[in-house]
Amino acid sequence: MKKASLAILVLALALAPAFAAGPVELKFGHYLVETHPGHLAAQAFADAVAARTGGAIKVAIFPNSKLGNSQEILEQVSLGVVDLAIPTEPAMAKYVNKFNMVGAPFAFKDYAATDKFFAGGFIAWVTPDVEKAGFKYLARWEYGFRNYTTSKRQLNRPEDMKGLKIRTPPDFVNSATVKALGGVAQTIAFTELPMALKQGVVDGQENPIATIYSNKMWETQKYLSILNYTYNSTHLVMNKAAFDRLTSEQRRILLEEAAKAGQAMMKSIREQEAAQVAELKKQGMEVATPDTAPFKAAAASVYDELKAKVGEADYKTFMQLLDKAK
Repeated sequence: MKKASLAILVLALALAPAFAAGPVELKFGHYLVETHPGHLAAQAFADAVAARTGGAIKVAIFPNSKLGNSQEILEQVSLGVVDLAIPTEPAMAKYVNKFNMVGAPFAFKDYAATDKFFAGGFIAWVTPDVEKAGFKYLARWEYGFRNYTTSKRQLNRPEDMKGLKIRTPPDFVNSATVKALGGVAQTIAFTELPMALKQGVVDGQENPIATIYSNKMWETQKYLSILNYTYNSTHLVMNKAAFDRLTSEQRRILLEEAAKAGQAMMKSIREQEAAQVAELKKQGMEVATPDTAPFKAAAASVYDELKAKVGEADYKTFMQLLDKAK
């Protein structure tokens, strides 16, 4: 057994929930800071579930990577020792390869396009695989369109990326896109990113506006290039065995409140973006909105890599779902 997996198993034994008679406590781990809309949505979800079940279900939230990074928390959910998580598609892709496709560069024009896509069959397509991997899919939440920040120079054209060391999560599409644009992709855990930026280990990073703002990245990053080059949702998933142990009424409440919290998070993230960009400018960041066409052309090769990664059949199905959404 690998050291990382052994460490997770030890943590699992310490945190394992007991479903005895009486109130049930569900552990909900995530990687977002307490000011991020995702944490606020998690808290609203927990409060609503407690209220509607008369305290029979208590959701205990562990924010800000207290239980590990996104991938580690999701692994703990798969082991049944953490109950709930909100991974993005790349984290889910470890268990369901089809999720890799969602982050395809410049696949979505805007939020309306993402909504149409997810309502158009994608969730139904992946759900059997999600459950086979041991998870119960509760609801789509939100994360946002990802953008680049750097400390060195503005990214107005693909050539500006050349040679820059850009931090990416351990996600295929993010690193492949940086490489396609001529940058040097550096995989660094999100918990280690602030220090890596401060010490100049990397020149930049990529994240949605809400994350850039919530984590005060203006402290180390001078330039923001709004390219919306890839989109991520977060997805509220639960250990399936834990979900199945609940009563039918409790399961219904979890599903309903998960959907409500996800809608509130979407609304919050989307409505706040303009004000957050204005605040980033006020804090000294130089913000550009370059023409995306040259970047899209430069990143086209990533689609060939995605096809090889997910297989011809799944690639074709995804592209059909995407075309239908357009």
